[in-house]
Amino acid sequence: MKRVLTALMVLAVSATAYAQRVPDPKPAAQGFLVLPVALGNPVFSNLTSVLAQVDGCFQLPVYKGLGLGVGVNASFFELNEFGLGAQTQTQGFVNRILYYGKLNYVHYTGPVTFVQLDAKFGPSSWNWNCSTCTESARQPGFHWGVDAGYFVHASPNLAFGLTVGYDADNTSFGPDVIGLERFPGRTDTGSPYRFLTVGLGFSTGFAKASGEGMW
Repeated sequence: MKRVLTALMVLAVSATAYAQRVPDPKPAAQGFLVLPVALGNPVFSNLTSVLAQVDGCFQLPVYKGLGLGVGVNASFFELNEFGLGAQTQTQGFVNRILYYGKLNYVHYTGPVTFVQLDAKFGPSSWNWNCSTCTESARQPGFHWGVDAGYFVHASPNLAFGLTVGYDADNTSFGPDVIGLERFPGRTDTGSPYRFLTVGLGFSTGFAKASGEGMW
């Protein structure tokens, strides 16, 4: 009986020590370099090449890993000169600017690793500037997206991670956006903006100052 009680006490002490080693979520500033891959939009994929997508946000834990945050995302694409075929020459650039709020959940899987889930919502704006455009075209819309990330701490307040996500806008890319009546040699009439995203980034936590009650 004594051996059983001793074993239970050891397990209880070990579990308590492990729990103490697992950090709580902190307020954090995060930044990501993202690769977006267009889904279900072959003309857009042929016409554009990704230059960069960058994302920055600040998030605050609210209750047991659940949190709120705000951020900004900017995507930049270059138009391929013959992306619409040899008969139609198109040059220029396009960008999307996104401001969003987000709901997030952070869960530590160990002393130095955590997973993060995000749901993002906010206004977006696609801005086209190309040689076939009758004028600079702007497409305002509403954006939503979901992301999952896995992070590893390099120090108590700095972690690096990999994210995978899906995002969408309620606006579409069609021939009228770039000043055409139709896409040459194609029957496509246009498709909504949908992307699979893969990102690399960092998360900088803000710990409480020793002896003080604020972050």
